[in-house]
Amino acid sequence: MNIPFVGPTYAGRSGNIDASRSVNFYPETNAAGAKQPMTLVGTPGTLLWASLGALPIRGMHVMNGVLYVVAGSRLHSVTAAGIVSPALGLLTTSTGRVLMADNGAGASGVGGNQLMIVDGTNGYIYNTATGVFSECVGGGFPSAGAASLTYIDGYFIAAAQGSMDVCASDLYDGTTWNALAQSPVSAAPDAVRALANLHQQLWIIKEYTSEVWYDAGTPTSQGFPFLRVPGAVIDYGTPAPYSVARGNDSLFFLASQRNNDGGEFVGVVSLYGYAPQIVSPPQVAYRMGLYPTLADAFGYCYSDGGHTFYVLTFPTGNATWVYDASTAMWHERSTWRGSPYAVGRHVGNCYAAFAGAHLVGDWQSGNIYAMCSDVYTDNGLPLVSVRTAQHIFDPNDLSRLFIRRLTVDMETGVGNAATGLAPACALSWSDDGGHTWSGEYAASMGAAGAYRTRAVWRRLGSFRDRVFRIAISDPVKRIIIGASIE
Repeated sequence: MNIPFVGPTYAGRSGNIDASRSVNFYPETNAAGAKQPMTLVGTPGTLLWASLGALPIRGMHVMNGVLYVVAGSRLHSVTAAGIVSPALGLLTTSTGRVLMADNGAGASGVGGNQLMIVDGTNGYIYNTATGVFSECVGGGFPSAGAASLTYIDGYFIAAAQGSMDVCASDLYDGTTWNALAQSPVSAAPDAVRALANLHQQLWIIKEYTSEVWYDAGTPTSQGFPFLRVPGAVIDYGTPAPYSVARGNDSLFFLASQRNNDGGEFVGVVSLYGYAPQIVSPPQVAYRMGLYPTLADAFGYCYSDGGHTFYVLTFPTGNATWVYDASTAMWHERSTWRGSPYAVGRHVGNCYAAFAGAHLVGDWQSGNIYAMCSDVYTDNGLPLVSVRTAQHIFDPNDLSRLFIRRLTVDMETGVGNAATGLAPACALSWSDDGGHTWSGEYAASMGAAGAYRTRAVWRRLGSFRDRVFRIAISDPVKRIIIGASIE
């Protein structure tokens, strides 16, 4: 008979309730009439695309067909062929995340040819037409150092961390910030955390509230160009400024909900209109809430193969969670940590879609990788996909069950003909809710072209409550369809 096996990550307060986890697997729903309603697909591997030296990649941004990268304290440009320029400018900081935005190429008379960078200490402008790199100083630019940045309607909008004020540059000129072009964001007394442009409206995400502003057409010589949309104050903010990401025509961020004069962590929120939706189930929010801090979490969105993913990494918590907006399900991603079952954060520290590739910058080095669904290693290191399935038990009275045979239905015959690799998957199980595990027992996934291979395990003993776990580490395609027992 078929047993529950495929699904998202839902392990929460206790593995005795639900131990299911999908690490480097994501669920994909199937059309009506398919063999199973859902399958598990292996997450993308990575290939080295470019290297900028032994410095962490702090941020990436695409402007006018060129990739701009901050690595350590240096700004570089990278061509579609992966050719890295000499340093275009130097930041005064060499660690921490950066934000970048641009005001467009000005060849047609619209746009300022300016790339702006903020690092929480200073703001910088790189003029792509003249090659001049300069710091933003004086005028109305945040004296405490901008930590939030976006672009909308010809203006750069910035805010200092811990401030209740926002300020705007002159039109298409990030080197000029009029002292009059700033405004308090004061519907609630919490500080500005992040800025975003969604549906050509300025979204100001604060600690536990958010406000939506529109372009009122006020010249910067007379005041701040934007005004709040009447009534558009939302009782959700963020403890993690860098978790705010735009994707699927929405904003996603790690959220705190306003409660009286403060905020309480509630999980991950999606904002499409003015009505927020919590997209993290209680089990996922519970596990996120266990991390030592939420403040350093960061997120990005990308779309691939019909899925839109919101990738949320907790550096201190050493974890990466991914929400699939196409299925409304969560999974986890992890880069090799020296053991098949050791789960940590993904290698990606920032993201850019460029030259037809999904690029991520390495948080430990100066490498940029291309994420590819048909690559099955992480830059040569093992990419281990692990599915911990749902509990199997007698729902009537927890009577003892006996299993003669377990068959995991998966795509087989995926070995490598060139190398002669005949891949295998490893089965283990737990009879105590995932607290302890058996040894591993391997079954073949089939040499290249051996499509009738079946992954079968026999004489698996008896139990009252069992959780099965499958792990695949060989560099092959991974598709799991379901499982059955006899």
